[in-house]
Amino acid sequence: MSLRDLQLSYEYRSDSTNIVDSFYIPCLSESKEYWRAVGYFTSKGLALGAKGLATFINREGHMRLVASPWLEPEDIEAFTKGYEAKEDILERALLRQLGEELLNEASLLTRHRLECLAWLIADERLEIKLAVPSLSLLGNGHGIYHEKIGVFIDAEGNSVAFTGSPNETVGGLVSNFESIDVFKSWEDTHGRVERKRSNFERLWNGLTSGLIVVEFPVAVKRRLLHFRPMTRPVVDLESGMSKSSNVPASTPIQVVDIPSDIKLRHYQVRASEAWRSNDGKGILAMATGSGKTITALASAVGLLKEIGRIFVVVTCPFQHLVDQWAREAQPFGFRPILAYQSRHAWLNTLNARIVDYNLGNRDNVLVIASHATFIGEPMQNTLSKVKGPTLLVADEVHHLGAAKGRTSLPQMFVYRLGLSATPKRWFDEEGTAALEEYFGQTVYEFPLKDAIREGCLSKYYYYPHLVELTSNELQEYEDLTKKIAQMFESGAAPGEVPALDSLLRKRSYVLNTASEKLNAVGELVKSEPELHHALFYCVHGQIDEVTHLLGNVLGIRVHHFTMDESVEERKRLLESFANAELQALIAIRCLDEGVDVPSTQTAYMLASSSNPREFIQRRGRILRKSPGKEFAAIHDMIAIPSRSYYRTLATQSTYNTERRILRKELTRFREFAECSENRFQATEIIWDLAKAYNLLDF
Repeated sequence: MSLRDLQLSYEYRSDSTNIVDSFYIPCLSESKEYWRAVGYFTSKGLALGAKGLATFINREGHMRLVASPWLEPEDIEAFTKGYEAKEDILERALLRQLGEELLNEASLLTRHRLECLAWLIADERLEIKLAVPSLSLLGNGHGIYHEKIGVFIDAEGNSVAFTGSPNETVGGLVSNFESIDVFKSWEDTHGRVERKRSNFERLWNGLTSGLIVVEFPVAVKRRLLHFRPMTRPVVDLESGMSKSSNVPASTPIQVVDIPSDIKLRHYQVRASEAWRSNDGKGILAMATGSGKTITALASAVGLLKEIGRIFVVVTCPFQHLVDQWAREAQPFGFRPILAYQSRHAWLNTLNARIVDYNLGNRDNVLVIASHATFIGEPMQNTLSKVKGPTLLVADEVHHLGAAKGRTSLPQMFVYRLGLSATPKRWFDEEGTAALEEYFGQTVYEFPLKDAIREGCLSKYYYYPHLVELTSNELQEYEDLTKKIAQMFESGAAPGEVPALDSLLRKRSYVLNTASEKLNAVGELVKSEPELHHALFYCVHGQIDEVTHLLGNVLGIRVHHFTMDESVEERKRLLESFANAELQALIAIRCLDEGVDVPSTQTAYMLASSSNPREFIQRRGRILRKSPGKEFAAIHDMIAIPSRSYYRTLATQSTYNTERRILRKELTRFREFAECSENRFQATEIIWDLAKAYNLLDF
């Protein structure tokens, strides 16, 4: 069942129904997330929904609560005058409010309720924040946070939002005369549910004007954890009460280990062992799709078991990779903090975890951050507070070799692990050397040909297509080539002279946007009996033309996949692509790293790159395994001046420059052809071109 299956009214009032039984418990029973913002909260109020809470707990539900600390007048006065630290004042107020419950251990029901509440907090299934009006609102000695909104979210993403008068207390939910208004996402044509969700997110992240939102005080959390049972409470679905577990008392609530349904491949075990035997430092150069993430997580688990505790930071180049790492890490028992975008979303939680780790109340912490967040000052300053063993895992580690990244790598990490299919930086020996100095040398390699042989990736066919430039394109190509030749003769080198890099980019653009590529692609698509699960790689100057050709001229169900689409929109596009609602996606570099599109069966590369990192990453995206996928096919559009042109190159002044640059291009051809199922046929296609430039050794 889901929230959609509930027979929910649009309004509940105390004169006609029991709000707890008719609304609160059913919604809680069908939810994976419960967001609540109230003026007052007590654990007795939460316990009223015991049956719903029991199901919620067993479904791995997560609750976020924002409430007023119910400050007394003297607290308000001290707060406004700044006599004491805010956290200390809020702590004292909460201890007074909850004191009777905390100290009354004689009551079995109270004990059960507090054990459940303590366990939820300890297992990070219940997060509590406190909201108080800012100083400008407290100056007159009056005013509290008194909002009352709630949002239920089920596993399918359906939402039920409600607003009204009840607080999360016994009086608010039972004794008083109350009413609530209910809004359902699947029937909401006015966007009310989304507004309620957005308002709560802004409140949770401390972005609501006029309010100060702080983490549940650490000392109060310690007081609640005094009641934390040594085993996870087993909750009776009928009564909602916790009862004794058969798990030994020494078993921790949260166990970090390799999931039973994951069996490491032999090369993953070897990679982990190679890193461990190198004192926990080094780079793993493993093919895209070979399971680098699982290898790294297993290595972290092994290290945790060996030394007893570990603080792990994983850093990734893109936000979607942060989310992917989180999904992979959770089955291992980790409860990751995701750090990207606004620091308000993660900084307080990170500080609290660091305090827990430093005091020995946690044996592990996992932070997953984007590269941009990781090298930023707020993250660096916060991580400097960690006391104890630390591990840094850098996904797509080559990104950190750029000047800003490599100068921001902190020395605090005792253990360091770099991951990449292509750890060497293109035209950047200094950056590569800096990465190897920090992380260590490459300790294990698992190239693509081995990944295909092991069955980790799909076999593939490679089809290079030579496409001639038009006369105008050829003229521009020649002009740029002469200028490049002159700069090479003067001793200029790529990556060192901006003017040369600019010319190389312009000439590459001429090749990538060659107009005949569209005609060649059009003919290839027409020859397909039924195009499906196809990727088209291009550059910005092509995307509109490619979209028009495929969608309007050829009638293909297609959509572009770029940085212009939101994260949610890209997720929807990938789902539509996987289930064949879309026949094709047109990408501009956005699929180069980290985005899984295993259902891809055919790729058309209109835009080519001589940078090994880019074309190897692209190929890796295409070769991921998927049910029903036996082979993949790669069509590579290779622009050449013209057959008559390159056959007379020996008389041209630009011959040596052409030869030098083409050798780099042939690196990609060789890489793609060498591991393909049709390598000899593919080589025949480019043989004449290589022969004209005396590059038969490619």
